[in-house]
Amino acid sequence: MKFLVNLAVSAARMGVGAALLILAAGIPAYFFECDRRTVAAAGEGTPSPLDIAGIYLDASKISTASLIAKESGTFGEISEAVEKQYSAHPQWVAAGGNEPFFEAYYSSVPETPARMSPAPLYSVLAASDSRKKLLDFLAQADSGLVKKFISMRGMNPAIFPPVYSSAGAPLEAALLINALMAQAGDFDRRFLLDIASIMDLSEKSPEKKEEFEKYCLATLAFAKGYDWTIVRSIFSHFSSAGEAYRFARVYESAPTRDYKNVLLAGMFECGSPSMCSRYLDGADPRRWEDFRYAFLHGEGALAFLLESGSPIYSDSAFARFLSPVCSPIKEALAPYVAKFPAAALSAKVALAVIGGYFFIRGFLRIFQPERDTPSWHSPLALARGLLEALAAALVFFLLAEPNAFAANSVENAPAPELRFAFEKVINTIGEETMNFETDTATIAAVALFFVLQLTVYVFCLIRLSMIKRIKAPAKLKMQLLENEETLFDLGLYIGLGGTVFSLILLTMGIVTASLMAAYASTLFGILFTALVKTMHVRRYKRRLLLEAANE
Repeated sequence: MKFLVNLAVSAARMGVGAALLILAAGIPAYFFECDRRTVAAAGEGTPSPLDIAGIYLDASKISTASLIAKESGTFGEISEAVEKQYSAHPQWVAAGGNEPFFEAYYSSVPETPARMSPAPLYSVLAASDSRKKLLDFLAQADSGLVKKFISMRGMNPAIFPPVYSSAGAPLEAALLINALMAQAGDFDRRFLLDIASIMDLSEKSPEKKEEFEKYCLATLAFAKGYDWTIVRSIFSHFSSAGEAYRFARVYESAPTRDYKNVLLAGMFECGSPSMCSRYLDGADPRRWEDFRYAFLHGEGALAFLLESGSPIYSDSAFARFLSPVCSPIKEALAPYVAKFPAAALSAKVALAVIGGYFFIRGFLRIFQPERDTPSWHSPLALARGLLEALAAALVFFLLAEPNAFAANSVENAPAPELRFAFEKVINTIGEETMNFETDTATIAAVALFFVLQLTVYVFCLIRLSMIKRIKAPAKLKMQLLENEETLFDLGLYIGLGGTVFSLILLTMGIVTASLMAAYASTLFGILFTALVKTMHVRRYKRRLLLEAANE
C-alpha cells in the first residue's frame, strides 16, 4: 500500500512537471533564435512590402517600387500602374522614374536609343563620351559639393587607376554619379558633413583617401546593377560613407542576385541600412532566407528580426514531437511574445525550472521514497532541488534549441570582375570576428558541467549530513564514511566522463564548443571533489577520531 501511495505521489509530481515543461515549450521565445510565428505577428498592422512599393510609386520612383513589388511577389498588383506611367512618360524609362536632372543629362547624350526598360547606371556612363557630357552638364552647377566631387578627378588614388589613365573610367564614373546625386539633393545632412570632411582631409591623410575610395567602390557596386532611380533611393538612406561601404560589402557577399534584390527591398522597407548590414554580415543562405521571410511579413516583422539579431528558429526533433500540443499555444502567444520578448523568455525559463524541479523530484522519489534530509525545506534539500531543477532546465533548453549550438557553414559565391576588386579591399582591411555560435555552445557546456558538479557536491553533503544525524558510536560512523568514499569521488568520475564525451562530440562535429568546455568538466570535478574531501569529510573524520579515542 505504501508503495502504491509513493508511486501515485511521484506520478502526480512528474505530471505537474511535464505539464509545466510543455507550457514552457509552447512559449515561442528563445535565447539565440526567433520563432517564425513571432516574427510574423510582429509584422501585423505594419506597412507591407506592397504598401512601401505604393509609396515609391506615388513619388514616381517606378523602378524602386517595381523592385520591392517583384521581390514580395506583388508586382501584378502594381504592373498596370507602372505601365501606365511609363506609357504617359516614355522619357522616364531610362532613369526608372521621374528624374529631371538625369533626363536633362541623358537627352544631351548623342544617339541615345529609346529604351524599353531602365538602364544600369554604370552601363550608361561606360562610354567616355557619356561621361564627358555628364561632366559638361555638372560644370554648370553652383553647388560647392558638386564641385568638390568633380575636383576629386585629379586625385592620385591608391585603389583605383587614376582618372586620367586609360583604366580610369570606374573612378570617374563613381565621382560623376555622386556629383549628380549631390546636385539632385539626395544626401542626408549627416552624410553631407561626413563626406565633405573626408574629401577635405583626403589630400593630407592616406586613411581618409582610402575611406573615400572605398566609398567610390560602394557607389560602383550598386551602379553596375541598377538604374539611376534605384541608386538615388539607396544612397538617400546612408548617414556616412562608412555605412555605405559596409552595406555595399554585405550586398556584394550575397550568394545570388535574388538575395541582393531582397537586401535592397528590405532596406527600403525598414529604412536602416546599418541594421541590415549588421544582421547579414557574413551570413549563410539560411540567414538570407530568414531576412526574406521577415521582409515578406511587413516592416514590423523585419524590424523585430533585425533588432533581435537572431536567425529564425527551426523545429528540433524534440519540438516536432511536442508540436501537436505546443503549436496552438505558440499561435496564441506569438503576438504577446512579439511585444514583450524579454518578459516571455523570463517566463519560459521560470516555467522550465519549476517544471524541471517537480519532474526530477517525482522521478527520484520512485527509487528513494524515504527522505534523506530533515525536511523538504531544509537548506540542503532546497539547494539540491534547485540544482536538479537547473540541470533539468538546461537539458530542456538544449533539446528545444539545439540549432544555436550547431556548426554553420558559409557558402561563398563566385565574384565577377568588379566585385573581385571590391572583395580584395575587404579581405585586406576586414577584421576577423569570433563566431558567436561557438561562444554560446561553450558557455552552455561549461554551465551544464558546473551545475552537474554542484548537484553532486550538494548530494555528497546530504549523505554526510545523514551520517552525522545517525545515533551511533564514532567507530561505526567512520566505517560508514569509508563506505561512502566512492560516492565522495563521484564528481571526479563525472568530470572525466564529461571531458571524454565532449571530445567525442567535438571530433564528430556535432557541437562547436571549444576545447575549454571539455577540459572544464574535469577541472570542476577535481575542484568539487577536493572541496568535499578536504573541507567536509576530512574535518568530520578528525572529529570522529577524537570521539573514538575518548570512547
